Amino acid sequence: MRIIKYEQAYQTLISKFTCGNIVIDNFLKSSDALDDNQGVTYIMLSDNENMIIGYYNISTGRVDQIERVNNVDYYVPMGGSVNINYLAIAKEYQRINIYKGEKTKVYLGDYLLHDCEKRIAMLQKIVGISFITLNSTEQGYHLYHERNSYSDFEEDMSTFVPESDKLCYKLYKWIDDIVIT
Repeated sequence: MRIIKYEQAYQTLISKFTCGNIVIDNFLKSSDALDDNQGVTYIMLSDNENMIIGYYNISTGRVDQIERVNNVDYYVPMGGSVNINYLAIAKEYQRINIYKGEKTKVYLGDYLLHDCEKRIAMLQKIVGISFITLNSTEQGYHLYHERNSYSDFEEDMSTFVPESDKLCYKLYKWIDDIVIT
């Protein structure tokens, strides 16, 4: 299996992809997944490259600190961010354990997230990035928060949230907390 930038040549494979969330499925099936103005999409391909096992889409943003002075909110930049807009594993590959240690289990979702974090860490050397941010569904919350050390946004933190993600959990991780192996 390998993870590569999504290109038009792989569009024939997307009709078979479903992760169980129609919004996340539809993004991959839309032209936005190929539009670098909407973020860059990476796909995890099966060994024989006839199936998309998972994907993620990343773009840039900023995290602000909200300071309230005389009932007026002021937004003070805390640092640049890379947003994980989407990250999903196909239903038939979910909960597949690829490593089991004494206290640790690694699933395909963790592996895909780790690849995403490695790419983001490389970007930090080129542009100013302090945070990784994402808006998680309830189903994905454990992957990020419990298994991969993402924190809930603090009360005084703000970032842009698309309308489709208003009911999601806003999470972040300091870029310096990424462990590259």
